[in-house]
Amino acid sequence: MGQRPPNAVRVAASLALGAALLVYFLQRAPLGEVWAAVTHVRPGYLLAAVAAALLSYALRALRWGLILRPAGRAGTVPLLGSTAAGFAVSTVLPARAGEVVRPLVLAARCRLPAAATLASIATERLLDLASVLALFAVGVVLAREHLVPASIPALTRSAALAAGALIVGVGLMAALLRNPAGVSAALSRRLPRRFRERGARVVDHLLAGIVAVRQPRNVAALTLASLAVWLPVCWQIQWTARAFHLHIPLTASFVVLGVSILGLAVPTPGGVGAFHAAVQFALTAILGLDLKLATAYALVHHAVCFFPITVLGLGYLAASGIGLRRAVAAAEPGEAGGT
Repeated sequence: MGQRPPNAVRVAASLALGAALLVYFLQRAPLGEVWAAVTHVRPGYLLAAVAAALLSYALRALRWGLILRPAGRAGTVPLLGSTAAGFAVSTVLPARAGEVVRPLVLAARCRLPAAATLASIATERLLDLASVLALFAVGVVLAREHLVPASIPALTRSAALAAGALIVGVGLMAALLRNPAGVSAALSRRLPRRFRERGARVVDHLLAGIVAVRQPRNVAALTLASLAVWLPVCWQIQWTARAFHLHIPLTASFVVLGVSILGLAVPTPGGVGAFHAAVQFALTAILGLDLKLATAYALVHHAVCFFPITVLGLGYLAASGIGLRRAVAAAEPGEAGGT
């Protein structure tokens, strides 16, 4: 019971932030013209974009199975269903609740250790971050002729930072895997005394999550799988643009992807508001597209990203007898910590 007031405050803050960002996003363009642009989309390209989005989610589920291999094997259907369920919960609830629901649902369906499935999310997030940073840096280098000239200096600096962060991250990961106890102790010593125990637990959690990348062969397989997860998202960006009679080259879609992911870092339900604003900014300030088209595109792109997977995920929860309320209850801090 002690958890409910803080949770209620967090939910309210997340909803308020999402609403404020959505209002900011929508008030920037004439809504009548935005709606007219939405009604003139080409359905064939839109269906192709939906297919690319669902392919990305399916490949993500299969990659998750590779990450979990040291803890046990999970069936393809539970992997697909749990992945859809997790993203559905994150779409309808704030604070990315699905990141806890997804591994717990899979653990229950496949009799896997809950701690291992929860820890696997750390590996997945690291792989996603590395993939998006790499694609963004490549996109800035290769798509310069398609970018607004005034944006290139800032993008070049951002790409350099992304590449540097990727190199440093790989180096830290290698050090962590080579000498986990030493790295954990070194990090703990640099924290204030009252945070050292908690810091050590975070490192231990991270180590449990990255067990799948300790073998070079696994690293290669997961790297390829991660690129396979994100390339369909870039195709989706292209095909959604074609639905609006626009052309976004594949390399430029890498840049749009990198900027749009920043919007998802804001903890609103399904990235509402923040994701829209990030996509709108990428299309106008970086690619130089018309504001009303960029606004219409952002609305449709968000729907393509989240509506089909939410329907499938909620359907899986219902069909498996879990249901949304029970899944969220299982992910409460007290429950998750006790599994």
